[in-house]
Amino acid sequence: MPSRPPTPEPELFAPLHVAVVESPIGKLWVESDGEVLTKLSFEALHVRQAKVPGVLDEARRQLDAYFAQRLQKFDLPVQRLGTRFQKLVWAMLEDIPQGSATTYQALANGIGGKAIARTVGNACASNPIPIIVPCHRVLSSDGLLTGYVGGIWRKKWLLEHEGVLAKELFDQ
Repeated sequence: MPSRPPTPEPELFAPLHVAVVESPIGKLWVESDGEVLTKLSFEALHVRQAKVPGVLDEARRQLDAYFAQRLQKFDLPVQRLGTRFQKLVWAMLEDIPQGSATTYQALANGIGGKAIARTVGNACASNPIPIIVPCHRVLSSDGLLTGYVGGIWRKKWLLEHEGVLAKELFDQ
């Protein structure tokens, strides 16, 4: 019987592909499995030493266009690993158009049932792909800027960049 050539074993737990994007709010690390985006981080991620897949080149291009105010809605494949509730909230986030915001309570009301604003807030906090899945567009019921994975200052900057909040009249 002829022997088959050995097939390489898949690399379990191998680092994913990462692209670094310079932005006005600091470096962004965008991670991909080669097909979809798996994470966007404001902190350094381990970079795999390999050719960057096309999806990361496209993510970099779209993020650059967003920060240059030439892109209002991202069109990128994203991984959705989470609970059914988290996936529902993340899908609703993508429907919030640039230049507008909503509240955690409004999202909870849209879901209906027993959803409460706090559970929506927890789902937003678990969003692995901020900016691209725009959890920064969600405010508290009284209009206050509440927690954001990248810090409140970044949330404020993003909302000013999108025209939701007025830019500061005077720099300090």
